Amino acid sequence: MPVPQGEHVHDQNPPISTTIPATSGPERPWWPDAVIYEVYIRSLADSDGDGTGDLQGVIDRLDHIQALGVNAVWITPFFPSPGHDHGYDVSDFRGIDPTFGDTETFRRLVADLHGRGMRLLVDVVPNHTSHEHPWFRAAIAEGRGGTEYRDYYLWSDPGPDGGPPNNWLANFGGSAWTWEPRSEQYYLHAYLPEQPDLNWRNPRVVEEWVDILAHWIDLGADGFRIDVAHNLLKHPDLPDNPVLEVAATEHVPAGRVRSARGLDRVYDVDQDEVVDLFARLRERLPRTHAGEEPFLLGETVLERPDRVERYLQAGRLDAAMWFGTDRVSFEAAEVARVLRTPGADTAGTFGWFLSNHDRARPASRLGSADRALALAAAVLAMPGPYLLYQGEELGMLDLEIDPHTARDPIARRAGELDVSRDRARSPIPWTDEPGRGFSTAEPWLAHGPLPEHGSAATQHGDVRSHLNRWRGLLSTWAGLRHQLPASASVDHDADLLTLTRGTLTVWVNFGGEAVPLKRPAGAEILWRSQPGGDPATLRAGEAVWLREPTRGT
Repeated sequence: MPVPQGEHVHDQNPPISTTIPATSGPERPWWPDAVIYEVYIRSLADSDGDGTGDLQGVIDRLDHIQALGVNAVWITPFFPSPGHDHGYDVSDFRGIDPTFGDTETFRRLVADLHGRGMRLLVDVVPNHTSHEHPWFRAAIAEGRGGTEYRDYYLWSDPGPDGGPPNNWLANFGGSAWTWEPRSEQYYLHAYLPEQPDLNWRNPRVVEEWVDILAHWIDLGADGFRIDVAHNLLKHPDLPDNPVLEVAATEHVPAGRVRSARGLDRVYDVDQDEVVDLFARLRERLPRTHAGEEPFLLGETVLERPDRVERYLQAGRLDAAMWFGTDRVSFEAAEVARVLRTPGADTAGTFGWFLSNHDRARPASRLGSADRALALAAAVLAMPGPYLLYQGEELGMLDLEIDPHTARDPIARRAGELDVSRDRARSPIPWTDEPGRGFSTAEPWLAHGPLPEHGSAATQHGDVRSHLNRWRGLLSTWAGLRHQLPASASVDHDADLLTLTRGTLTVWVNFGGEAVPLKRPAGAEILWRSQPGGDPATLRAGEAVWLREPTRGT
């Protein structure tokens, strides 16, 4: 309805395709084992000197992105927004915030990406809107008896004690319910009060989102990253969530304040029928400009892989983010456990990653960029797309959070600096200069420390740099990924992890001492995560890729 308004043995810089390859049909879509580069738009590159990254800045840095050898670019929200959650509180899902550019700039970005052989994923936020969105404003104006937009959101009368209707907690602190005095009802918000949740049980909300996604496909998008895809439906009876024992809260993932980790999220997330929403959306969406089905990647922040697999059945999502490796320690046994996910027969695949705009950077979390690259070499080889967060290729480090300059509501409102998402959002250091080549103005968020190997400009010309080792890894992967089976085996012996996938074997030494590198007869070393090295030795914290021609695929 209408809207109210490493050192590599081969060439480090292989030739790059200049057009999107034609789709080869349902037997081989482009996305299995693809590498998808996440752009946190505010922090990639500022083209107009206002201190905030923008769409033109992405265009200006496509040479860097293309030289990595990635297959697609995912760009975080650039829609009009009041900015309470830095773009994830959207006031117009079909528009572009002037801070980031306009429709013509978006079209140029699409054309440039497609001309370079890469696809574009738009990050959409279907769980909630901004409180300034015309839908929510209309819902407020209609009041509790409204019949147009009131049911776009989730409302409830007070509980028996006159307070919120249940014990649900917001991810960013406090109750998940806010009192609206004019209608004398509460509205639900899983995040900030400025982000009211949509009611996806209303068919008109589904229709709105079919139209929104079709709009961006028409403008050239090849798919979507779907924010909190597991969150879209809530239990209709709004029962209390069970309270967790203190010990159980230790393993609840970050991304929400500590007080919000005390409940077992039984009734407000991952409802059994939520997966059917994606089937309903998919069957209604048009094909992309390349004639393909739009790629759907869900953010599924769930602890159990079997629950994630539900989203990957035929006709639902193509890939679902698996939050297992984003906080794993540098230990062979733990990494093996996380990679040995159940192998259900699903049409889609897990999306693997070590970090993103919400999670700590792996070079900081694991203790060094070398360790981060070694772990990435194993995770990349798993079946499914790898999501490479901007700056990971440079070995970027976490920003130290200053309470006076923090921007994330987790820090500013809840005061929890140690889990603030700001740590992973500092601008990219393009040069070693004081402004780091990001902007001519003071950046929206402070610069973090320079990576061990320096800025992008410094690393570009150093064949031993972290950046060029990543380029070598992805060049090797590009030549292998279409030849490998859709399954892998993972094992470990003490500190040595072994991942086998067809003819590819990945060894990672998680220990503190070098170990013999026992190469089978005829096996070829394709890549190793540390420069140089003895062909018969696997150094501490090093990963090696081997190819064994005699093993069948």
